[in-house]
Amino acid sequence: MRRIFLLIVLASVALVMGCGSGSAPAGVPTGGDSSSNVLTIAVDGGPNPTQNGPYVNGAFASATICVPGSTSSCVTVDHLLVDTGSFGLRVLQSALSGLSLPAVNASNGSPAYDCAAFADGSFLWGAVDEANVTLGGETASNIPIQVVANPAGFSIPASCSNGHTNEDTQASLGANGILGVGVEPFDCGTACDPANDNNAPPSTAPAYFTCTSAGCLPASVSCSTGCNDTASLAQVTNPVILFSTDNNGVIVELPALPSSGTAANLTGSLIFGIGTKSNNQLASGVDVYTLACDKFNTIFENQTFAVNPAKCTGAGSFIDSGSKGYFFPNVTSPAITTCPKNTTEGDLSDFYCPTSTLSLSAINQDPNTLFQGTTVNFSVGNAETLLSSGDAALSMLGGLQPTGVGFDWGLPFFYGRNVYSAIDGQTVPTTADAPWWAY
Repeated sequence: MRRIFLLIVLASVALVMGCGSGSAPAGVPTGGDSSSNVLTIAVDGGPNPTQNGPYVNGAFASATICVPGSTSSCVTVDHLLVDTGSFGLRVLQSALSGLSLPAVNASNGSPAYDCAAFADGSFLWGAVDEANVTLGGETASNIPIQVVANPAGFSIPASCSNGHTNEDTQASLGANGILGVGVEPFDCGTACDPANDNNAPPSTAPAYFTCTSAGCLPASVSCSTGCNDTASLAQVTNPVILFSTDNNGVIVELPALPSSGTAANLTGSLIFGIGTKSNNQLASGVDVYTLACDKFNTIFENQTFAVNPAKCTGAGSFIDSGSKGYFFPNVTSPAITTCPKNTTEGDLSDFYCPTSTLSLSAINQDPNTLFQGTTVNFSVGNAETLLSSGDAALSMLGGLQPTGVGFDWGLPFFYGRNVYSAIDGQTVPTTADAPWWAY
């Protein structure tokens, strides 16, 4: 029920449109037009809301996936979860309608397989294949993607599957795949690149493998020469960096919800590029937070959930459109009541169920400069009541964060805001080097 899609690794298409409600976000970006750098996103309950119940607070988009070099061997895949907390395109094999994509090899010359593990205890396993991917009017050519499926001829290695939940079907994932457009260009980076680790695979939590009938072994996989350019790509790659332009980041633009905090559905935009066109300029007055280890600090209830820039330690906090709610440690006084385990909506014990709506606030902080932005005011309602509404968009959904993890600003944070994600290593229109988030 709870979904946090923060990836843990070392290191023009028809949609089911919602009518939307509420006002548009303030600021320069103007999504929803015919610009080539705009992709429509919809919070519409997922691919099967009638059959499985609505997937709440999921922003979905479509992509056209083609065999490299072909304009006819293509499939349009809808209901890809837009995720600013992970990096790279991951598509269920069942959604590709038999499309045959060429394999991408690991450094040892054998086909590469990827294990994508997420903070909610789920994982996606599948082959790394090469494709041309079109999002809106932008195309990333010859990009490695993950094709998610149970393997034939061997078992998923225990280091990937042990104790975790395999979400390799539409019913379990709640989507046809994940469109990871976060602040990193590759899903593993130097930790998996043979140019940087002398062909030694990562010692813990390996992301890539090569497999035979005898089993799977961790493998090194190149992100490029030194992970500083896009040559010799083999790692699953953020498609945005391979666009010919508008390739330095994304802006998620979603309208605000009405005062009730719920809406049946909602339509917004994923805008590619920051400062590259008139519709993606960085608005004046936004707060920009440079990141340390892809996190920043959040000050909440007089506690700072911080990341140590020098050591990459500490809980830290993050902005993640792939999460269904605000997730934060239960440090209020008195503590917020959590929901029952057994409800008509399923096990809600990770969610908050206060007897009345809570008005809360927090301040985000740059971990490098200690700049503190404007106060973020947000509300948390009773999750059992909110989920029983049957609506797909819920602005007051909140839940309990696991120990050792900081503040997760999930999709409710995006309603009524323009949220900018600048990609590490890309040129951006600020004096602050990427990666950063801004809103």
